[in-house]
Formats: sequence, structure tokens, C-alpha cells
Amino acid sequence: MSKQAKHIRAITVSAILLAIALVLRTVLTIDIPLFGENGVRIGVSGIFSMMPSILFGPVYGCITGALGDLMGFVLKPTGAYMPLLTLTAALGGALRGALWLALRNRGTRGIRAGTLVFTLLMLSLGIGNAVSLKADGIDSGFYGSNEIYLANADAITPEVTEAITDGMGLIGRMLVQRTVTAKDPASGLTAYIVSMTYGLIGSGALGLVLLIVDFIVSRLAAGRAALPIAQLLIAALVTGMVTTTLNTVVLREMLFTSWKLLPFAVVWIPRAVEEVLANIVNVYFISLLYGVISRQRSLQSLLAGF
Repeated sequence: MSKQAKHIRAITVSAILLAIALVLRTVLTIDIPLFGENGVRIGVSGIFSMMPSILFGPVYGCITGALGDLMGFVLKPTGAYMPLLTLTAALGGALRGALWLALRNRGTRGIRAGTLVFTLLMLSLGIGNAVSLKADGIDSGFYGSNEIYLANADAITPEVTEAITDGMGLIGRMLVQRTVTAKDPASGLTAYIVSMTYGLIGSGALGLVLLIVDFIVSRLAAGRAALPIAQLLIAALVTGMVTTTLNTVVLREMLFTSWKLLPFAVVWIPRAVEEVLANIVNVYFISLLYGVISRQRSLQSLLAGF
């Protein structure tokens, strides 16, 4: 089969999968309100919309991701159209395809070992930072209660910073030095605290979820899955977390004004949980669906070219 013929057939298969995904998104998708807005979407269309990036790589994933978001809005509009959401859908398809290409031929045992090391490292750092910051008395209200800062807020010199951080651990000293001279030091400090504690702990928790789900799904799909589950989970869940985070930022800042009244984490967490659960289901069925597709003689040579 020529290279041109392969791309034509890949486009055809991607179009069929996208059409199925759009039908399912239109008739079998439920929008669940989140703080007054349609913030969570539950459906099975992701099984088919994710397939082009797994079958044919990041370019096809990018294109079908963008088309899926655009055509999905046309078929079933919900609120105003946001071009940035189309861009994040395209980014998600490209990222998923790129991660899958990078991981699919790597040994499963090595992937699991690497995930375990990453999980333990992130959890250790996050918990250690939280303990250190608590011992130093650093929280979101630190600048509002620190007497040295309040007495010198209009003239923060290196000497004042040194006095504020005297006796602090490395993490506390670093965060104060980075934020004490900012226009809004309290907000900056809060953002750093969240990233250095909850952010790291959340990353470790995601790694732990990967390991647990890999264990469960690999056994459920034993003898039937045509793709390595651990690698597919990483590609799906990492992409899902990135796109969900970006989409939450876009919706919160540009469309859903009620969300701006709430802390970002309050809005993001339920969306992230839904994304994790949806991708677990998607990965299981994608691995089975790939087995069905790969057994078709007419598609075996096509798949071998990607």
C-alpha cells in the first residue's frame, strides 16, 4: 500500500470514528450542573474520539480533536462557542498521540517501576513541604499576621526579608523571598503553597491511581486487551488532566462568572475526578476495540504504517 493510500484510508477510518463519537455525544451525553453551570459532561463518545490519536498518531489526534469540538458544538450547542476550547481539544489529541507513540513500545515493567518511583517522590516532596511550611507558620494568611512584614510593608529591603525569614526552613525561606516584594504577596504566596504541597501530592496521587487502575484493568482485560494498559493509561490520564485544567481556566476566566467567586481547586477537583473515571472506562474499551480493528485484514497493513 502506498503512503498516499495509507493516509487516505487513515482519514476515512478517523472520519468514521469521529462520526460515531459525534452521534454518541449528541444523543448519549449528560451535562451535570456544577455551581450553576454545565461544568461536568458524562458520556461514552470519548472511546471513539480518542481512537484516531492512538491508531494514527498526534497529527490525526490533533485534527479530529479540533473537529470533534467544533462539530459537537454545531450539533449540540451549550452556551457560547469558545475557540480556545477547540484549541485545547486539538492540543489534547496531539498530546495523547505523542505520549502513546513515546510509550507504546516501552516495557510495561519499566513503566510501572518508573510510575512507582514518581509517585513516591511526589508524595514525599508534597508531604515534606506541607510539614515544613506548617512548622514555619506559613499559610495563606502569613503576610496579614507577620509583625515584621506589617511594620515594613512599604519598604521591603533585603534586611527586612532576612528578618522575616530568620529561622525558616529552605522551602519557607524560598517562598517568602519570591513573593514578599510582589504587589499582592498574599495571593502569590498562596499560589506557591498550593503548587508546592497540594500540587505535588496530587501528582503523586495520580501516579497511585495509575498503578491501582493498571492492576485492576489489566486483570479485567487479561487475554482480551490488544494494547498495553499501563502505557495507554498514562497517555490518556496525563492528557485528560492537562486539557481539563486548561479548559477549567478558560471557562472560569472567560465564560462562567460564578466560578470566579470560588477557589480554582473547588471547581477543578470534581471535573478532574470525572476525567479520571471517564478515561479509565475509555482505556478499557479502547484496548478491546483496538483488538477488533487490528484483526481486520484490510486494516492490518494500515495500522502497521503508523
